Amino acid sequence: MDRKTPIGMIGLGLMGSALSARLVDAGVAVIGFDIDAAKNDALKASGTEFAAFAADVAARCRIIVVAVYDGAEVKALLPDIANAKPPPLVICTTTCAPGEIAAIAEFAARSHLAFVEAPISGTSVEARAGTATALVAGDADIIATAAETLDILCPQRIHVGAIGNASRTKLAINLILQNNRAALAEGIVFAESLGLDGASFLATARQSAAYSAVMDSKGERMLARDFSPQSHIAQTLKDAELILREANQRGLPLPMTAAQAELLRAAIALEGPDSDSAAVIEAIRAKRGQSGGRG
Repeated sequence: MDRKTPIGMIGLGLMGSALSARLVDAGVAVIGFDIDAAKNDALKASGTEFAAFAADVAARCRIIVVAVYDGAEVKALLPDIANAKPPPLVICTTTCAPGEIAAIAEFAARSHLAFVEAPISGTSVEARAGTATALVAGDADIIATAAETLDILCPQRIHVGAIGNASRTKLAINLILQNNRAALAEGIVFAESLGLDGASFLATARQSAAYSAVMDSKGERMLARDFSPQSHIAQTLKDAELILREANQRGLPLPMTAAQAELLRAAIALEGPDSDSAAVIEAIRAKRGQSGGRG
């Protein structure tokens, strides 16, 4: 890979900014684009160049990383990218429904766009540190062509097979992760209602059979009510709704995930859509207050 040849980054939210910063740190030129120009501000000091349109990125870059909100935004971008000559290689890190990513990949194939599905499991902070995990799917030769870029973006990655498998795997992982997060929040509030010190309880829980990595990433933030975003809770809810929709299409009830989605909606009403997903604890704290509980 010629590191002077720029890589495009379409979508400069939390994840896109983290991935851009990894490329810049590795000495790779980056041309970024986001429909919200205000998102450029966080990267202005890094040396990232910014384009006015997605088509400008496609015209100048042979590899483009897509890190937008959802599958609908990916679909809207592809025609502009496909018009570039020659068509670039696209690495899609956006979490999509399996049906969406299949349609996106079919369009890419018709448009002669080399395409890699690579949603990332982890927060933007973990992505920035290189400790998040990319779930990579697609043609083995195309993945090999993208390997040097993927090495920089996400050193930890798992190949999960054909296009669509990465989205399926990501949604199933997110189901477990989100329910673990809600269980942690509920456990902390319950422990405090019993009169336990929250920090002492969290330290004990980390050494117990109940341990999960979410205790490390979200526990202290829940205790401190630090909801500065590492991932936006609105996006967490978006993924929960994707999970529930996919399950409903298969006639599969997910009662824990449905309850957790309601907590996310309540937390968004209390803390706003751009707060961190750790804010789910506020929905439980609010319910405790409504019930008149003391502790």
